[in-house]
Amino acid sequence: MKFIKTLTAVVLMCSASTALHATPASVPVEVWSDSLQVSNLDMSPDAKRIAMLMRRERGGDPELFIFETSNIKSTLQAIQPEGLTPTSLRWANEKHLVVNFYFETEDAGTPVRLSRTASFNVETQEWTPLIRTTTRKNIRDTGGNLFSRLGIGRVVSILPDEPEYVLIEHNEERGSAPNYYKTHLDTGERSLVLKGNYRLSGYIWDRDGKARAAMEYDSGDIAIVSLARESDEDDWKEVGRLRAADRDRFEVLGFYDTDKPYLATVVAETDDREYTAIYTVDIRDGSKEMVFRTENYDATGVVLSPRLADGTKVVGYRYADEEGYQKYYTDDTYGPLYRGLQQAFPGRNVTLQRVSKDGKTTLIYTSGPQDPGSWYLFKDGKVAPIISASTEITSAALSPVEVLKYKARDGLEMSGYVTIPSNTKGPYPLIAMPHGGPWVRDSYGYDRWAQMLANKGYAVFQPNYRGSVDLGRSHWLAGDKKWGYQMQDDIEDGVNALIKKGIADPKKLAMFGWSYGGYAAFTAATRENNMFNCIVSGAGVSDLTRIRGGISGSRFQRVFQKPTIDGVSPVDLTSKVKVPMLIVHGDLDSTVPVEHSRMYVEGLEKANADFEYIEIEDMEHSPYFYEQNMQWFPQLFEFFDTKCKF
Repeated sequence: MKFIKTLTAVVLMCSASTALHATPASVPVEVWSDSLQVSNLDMSPDAKRIAMLMRRERGGDPELFIFETSNIKSTLQAIQPEGLTPTSLRWANEKHLVVNFYFETEDAGTPVRLSRTASFNVETQEWTPLIRTTTRKNIRDTGGNLFSRLGIGRVVSILPDEPEYVLIEHNEERGSAPNYYKTHLDTGERSLVLKGNYRLSGYIWDRDGKARAAMEYDSGDIAIVSLARESDEDDWKEVGRLRAADRDRFEVLGFYDTDKPYLATVVAETDDREYTAIYTVDIRDGSKEMVFRTENYDATGVVLSPRLADGTKVVGYRYADEEGYQKYYTDDTYGPLYRGLQQAFPGRNVTLQRVSKDGKTTLIYTSGPQDPGSWYLFKDGKVAPIISASTEITSAALSPVEVLKYKARDGLEMSGYVTIPSNTKGPYPLIAMPHGGPWVRDSYGYDRWAQMLANKGYAVFQPNYRGSVDLGRSHWLAGDKKWGYQMQDDIEDGVNALIKKGIADPKKLAMFGWSYGGYAAFTAATRENNMFNCIVSGAGVSDLTRIRGGISGSRFQRVFQKPTIDGVSPVDLTSKVKVPMLIVHGDLDSTVPVEHSRMYVEGLEKANADFEYIEIEDMEHSPYFYEQNMQWFPQLFEFFDTKCKF
């Protein structure tokens, strides 16, 4: 219990300032527009070093930093290849970091970001390209003819028993199937492990870097077939299939038991098909045994050991409930540690991110509604804070989140999240913010947009409307062909529940959504008896015929998902819009092409509606960068203040 008391003391120190503020500490729009300052911490297996990405100036790119855990201030070192921007990192062994980068260039005048992957030797301070487009050493080299020589690839596996090597996936020609290589981290020399082909994809690798599972498309059955084999010398055997017409849920997770190479671990539906569970499948005879399930919830995956030397050792399982994605540890070492940390950090999601090879040091990551991200070292029963993701967004500026359970008007059980401005009294102006997808879900935790709006004094509601996933099969399928109808009702019914609870002010309601959420916003503005004062739509779908047409190229998707997309096309109903609207879209959006917003805007112009349209140049589907957010965040705040009269 000693470490629990120590951790609790640290949490109290970190959060003590919150109570000193009567209202959330105001955060400038420039801060919300920027990325978090720190991300991607990882600890070397010997626990001597930590690497991280950190942004040093407003709107700047992240840089790679390394420091020694014994003396952070004196050893902090910036390591940055010129012209490359790091996006993620991980330790492969005690001396090698694997780092992913991008660099900016153009293709026929259109800006593009090309990826690069390299290893960094902390002892020699040398970089080694892991996916080369040329024989030259410069990891920024484009190889002359950019797209004919574009090397697209990634590290697919760290090899714990051969720590000087990693397994690389490499598309060596544009449009080609990838090949797989075992690649040396210092020299870049590689040997072919598996030659790719168009028949198989989605390989899953075991601890030794052998391809043990793959997927194949069965055009006759319109199904994705999961294949597995006991060794790379054996023939592939079918272990399951996902039929488009049946809307199956089946996925091979991996081969985790080195003593029983014939056992594949899969996630599949239970006998009643309502929820998913974790099973092992004996690929010799197809027999199946359930190893984990939760009552009335979907099991979603496994938790692998945070100790690199353990390789593919399973230490727990993952599942989803109304609150979000949860972890259940079965391991005798990590289970008690995880549960103790949960007690010490209430209201936060806790991750055992990395454990040293000797098991004595643990890198801990926490996040939650009032914690954008924090890292700690736990050693000898004591915890020491390392760094927070942001020094500009403190707990005093953030607001708590509550889980809301309610019934839709047709009786379906629903859930969602409401962010309530800290230390103030309701009812509040409320912004309904439905998630995108729609075949995803929201979860409890830190949400930048929700916290940004709560910091301005607005309550924010995020519903998991019907069609959202990982809440049971019935909830997922209930969204079929209900776009703009019952899916829309679910959002409004949640708002009404919050009005009844005294949280939402019925005279001050708005909707703001992106992607499918933008579709819901477009639709809300056209509904009879619209309950919202104003509407904000970002990258929204306006014409369902275009979305259905966009997936017609895949026969599997035509059967699996296309028939579920039916309902209201808000572009046909713009004459009904009677409330102010703010519409935002990027001109390079390939997920929801900008024509969706342009057509909707044309309809608003014909109807003489009150609207503002912002089209952001060179932006794709989502606004990731500071300069993009600064083109619409200030207008968003002004819109809520003036047009919505909040």
